[in-house]
Amino acid sequence: MITQLRRAGYAALAAVFVLLAAPPSGRAETAAAGRLLVDVDQVAPRVVEAGSQTLTISGRITNTEDRRIADVEVRVQRGDVLDTEDGLRAAIADPQRIDAVNRPKVSSAFQKITADLGPRQVVPFTVTVPLGPAKGALRLDRPGIYPVVLNFNGVPAYGRTERLGALSTLLPVLSVPDGGAVSPPAQPTQLSVLWPLIDDRPRRVETPTDGSRTVFADDSLTTSLSSGRLFSLVDTVRTAAAGDASLLRSLCFVVDPDLLDTVNAMTTGYQVRAPDGTVFDGSGAGSAQLWLDRVKELTRGQCVIALPYADADLAALTRAGTTGLLDTALAESSVVESVLGTKPLAGAVWPDGGTLDARTLTGLAGAHRTTVIADASRIQGAQGASPYTLGQNLRTIPYDQLVASSLAPQPRVDDAGVRTSSIQNGLATLVFRGGYQSVPGQSVLVAPPRRWSATAAELAVFLQTVQSLENQGFIRPLSLQTLIDGADQGTATGLDYNAQDSTAEVPAPVTSEIARLDGVQRDLVQNVLFEDPTRQVTPAELIEPMHYGLVRASSTAYRAAPERAQRATGAVNEQLTALLAQVSLSDPGRPLSLASADSPLPVFINNGLPVVVRARINVSNTPGIKPASDTIVRIPAKSGIPRYLPAKINRAGKFVVTVWLTTDSGTPLGKSSQVELNSTSYGSITVAVTGTAAGVLVLLVGLRLFRRVRAARRVRAAAEGDL
Repeated sequence: MITQLRRAGYAALAAVFVLLAAPPSGRAETAAAGRLLVDVDQVAPRVVEAGSQTLTISGRITNTEDRRIADVEVRVQRGDVLDTEDGLRAAIADPQRIDAVNRPKVSSAFQKITADLGPRQVVPFTVTVPLGPAKGALRLDRPGIYPVVLNFNGVPAYGRTERLGALSTLLPVLSVPDGGAVSPPAQPTQLSVLWPLIDDRPRRVETPTDGSRTVFADDSLTTSLSSGRLFSLVDTVRTAAAGDASLLRSLCFVVDPDLLDTVNAMTTGYQVRAPDGTVFDGSGAGSAQLWLDRVKELTRGQCVIALPYADADLAALTRAGTTGLLDTALAESSVVESVLGTKPLAGAVWPDGGTLDARTLTGLAGAHRTTVIADASRIQGAQGASPYTLGQNLRTIPYDQLVASSLAPQPRVDDAGVRTSSIQNGLATLVFRGGYQSVPGQSVLVAPPRRWSATAAELAVFLQTVQSLENQGFIRPLSLQTLIDGADQGTATGLDYNAQDSTAEVPAPVTSEIARLDGVQRDLVQNVLFEDPTRQVTPAELIEPMHYGLVRASSTAYRAAPERAQRATGAVNEQLTALLAQVSLSDPGRPLSLASADSPLPVFINNGLPVVVRARINVSNTPGIKPASDTIVRIPAKSGIPRYLPAKINRAGKFVVTVWLTTDSGTPLGKSSQVELNSTSYGSITVAVTGTAAGVLVLLVGLRLFRRVRAARRVRAAAEGDL
C-alpha cells in the first residue's frame, strides 16, 4: 500500500515538472512528430521578383493518426540565404536539419487552420505572409535562395502542443521588395531540358501473330493518355509553346519506342485481360489517337531522343549475356521515326541512374558512335568542357546533378515529419544556376525524373519559370542536338559504376530466366522452325512477339519491382509453351496389338503451326520392349503425319510406352503421350525355352515308348518259355 502511494506521488510530481518545463506560449516544437501529411498545391510567387509583396502557400493537410488533433495552426519560417552549392544540396537531401526547421532566422505569426482535425481527415489551408521588413514578415533583405518551412502545430488528443508536420522548400529571390536585385549576366547560361515521354511500365502482355488484337494487362494507360500523367506531359508543353514557341528550342523529347508502338496498337482496337483471365475490349482507342496526334505535332522538327525499346535495362542485359535482346532494344529507334515522322538523335543514350558499367559502354561503342547522357557527378577524370571523349566511338554529355536531385521526389522522413516540394526546389536550383552561379556561357542540361509524376500545374509552373528566366536574360535556350553534333571539348577517363548501381539493376534471377528463354527462342528460329513457302510466315515472325516480350520484361521500370519483372517473364514463358503445344502427338485412345517381335510402334504427329517443324521422337525404356534410337521427323505446316517407330519385342504381354517430342536441344514440344500395347509375339528367349521344352518332351515320350516296347517283349518271351 505504501509502495503504491509512493508511485502515485512520484507520477504527480513528474507531471508537475512537465507542466513547469513547457514553454509559456504552449507551442513546443519537437522533432519527433510527423502526424500530418502536408501537400502543397500552390506557391505564389514561385520566384520572388520586383513587385512581389507577399508569399502565399496553399495546399492540404491530412491527419495520419488515429487520434483527433485540436487547434491546428501554421506559420512560415525561413533560414539564412543559401549561397553555395553544398548548402543547397544539404537543404534538399536533409531538410530536417536545416536552420529554417530547427533555428529559424525569421518566423511569421501562427495562423489558425482548424479547431478540430479528425483521424484521416483532410483539410485545405492557405497561409499568406508579407515579404518585407515589417514585424511578422519574412524580412527578405537580399537576393538569394532561402530555405522556407511550413511549420504545423497542434494538440493531439491526450497530448500537448507539438509540431505535427512540416514542409521544407527553397524560395528563389531575384529581387527583394525594397531594393536590391540580381542583374542578368553578360553571357547567359545555356539551358537544355530533357522532356521524358515514358510510361510507368510496359503494358502489353500478348501480341498475337495471327492478326488478332493486342492484349494488355490492364486499361490504365487510357487514363494516363486522356487525363493523367502522359496527358499532362504533352498538354503542358503544347499550351506553353502556343504562347511562346521559342520554349521548344530548349526542350528535347525523350520517347520510348515501346510506348509509341503500344499507343499505335491501341488506335486500331485492343483487348484487356482481367485478373480472373477474362478478356474484354479496351476503351482507349480515341484517347490514344488524340495523344499520338498531339505528340506528332509537338515533336515535328524538334530534338528527339529514342530510349532503348521499353527502356530496357542495358546493364542487366549485358550482364546476362543476352546480346540479341540488347541489339533489339537499341535498334528500335526506327519506330520513333516511323510513328512520329521525326528522326531521333543518332546514338544518344540516357541510362537510368545516369551511369553505365564499363562492359556495357564497350558494347555500345563497338556497335556505333555513342553519346551517353550521364550524371555529372559520375563522370571520372573530366578535363576541359563538355562533350567529353570517353574512348573510341564513345563520348559523354553531363546533366546537372544538383537540378536533377532537386526535381526528384525526396523520400519521406516520417520521424521528423519534414517533406520537400520537388518542383519548387527544382525551380530554385535552376535560378541558382542562371542567376547566382553563372559561369559565362555555361551549359546546363536538366534531367527530370525518368517517369516524371509532377502535376499539370507544377509542370506548367516549371515551363513558365524557364520562359521567364529566358525573357529576363538569365538563360538562353540551347539545343541538345547542337551539343551532340558538336565536336568534343574535353576528355574523361570513365563513368563511376559502383555496387549500389549493380544492386539497382533488374535482379539476376529475372535476367537469368530471360537469358534461358532467349536461348530457347534462338534455337527455335535457327534449328527447329522452318518457313513453309505456301504459308509465307517466317520463324522469326512467329517468335518476334515473345522476343519483344523479353525485352519488355527487362525494363528499368521493374528495377524497383522485381516481382513484376518475374510476372512479365513468366507471361512470355506461358506464351512460348502454348506455341510449342501446337506440335503434339495424338493419343490412339485404345490399346494397340503387336503381332511380331519387330512390329513398329505407330504414332501420329500434329503440327498446328504455320511453319515446318523439325522434331525428335522420344520413346521411354520399358521392360520387354526395346525401341530403336530416337527418330528425327519434319512435320509440314498445319498438317499431321503418321510415323512407325522400329522396336524389338522381347516378350508377350501388355506394355505402357511413353512417347514425346522435343527439339534436338531437349526443349519439349507439346505433351507426352502414353501408348498401351498388347503383344502376342514370342521373343528369342521364349522360343528357345519353348524349343528346349519341346525337345525334352519328345525325348521323354520316346523313352516311355521304348520302355513299353521292351516290357512287352519280355512278357511275350516269358509266355513262349512257358509253352
